[in-house]
Amino acid sequence: MAKLVLIVAFCILNAAVSKAAFNKEEAIKNFMTNVEECRGEVGAAASDIEDLIKKAPAASKEGKCLRSCMMKKYGVMDDGGKFVKSVALEHASTFTDGDAEKMKTANEITDACAGIAEPDDQCEAAEVYSKCFMEQAKAHGLDKFEF
Repeated sequence: MAKLVLIVAFCILNAAVSKAAFNKEEAIKNFMTNVEECRGEVGAAASDIEDLIKKAPAASKEGKCLRSCMMKKYGVMDDGGKFVKSVALEHASTFTDGDAEKMKTANEITDACAGIAEPDDQCEAAEVYSKCFMEQAKAHGLDKFEF
């Protein structure tokens, strides 16, 4: 269950996910490839990547843009900077094998975060979503999780 929040929160470290069974090693490899691509696109520093992995707030504009880029790569943020709940839930379903209880929690978290007002700036919006996901994870008792 704790890993579910990572998917939702960062769109999450699992986007190598396909219709096939979830493969954690492949997901991590895909995540790191995407991080490096986004790092180059937005000029993020190694410390921005560390913040992302540690689930800490972004310390720089580039760190926020790194999150936006990652959310877009995983399809949970559209080109307009809006959260795409349906895609986040698809990732969650794949990652959890559709477990009903875990999907109930995923729905609660995504419902709470889908309804927030986000800034027009897509990098700032990604940070707002990330903060919401982390707050919701904590509210659902999922604040101590690892990938």
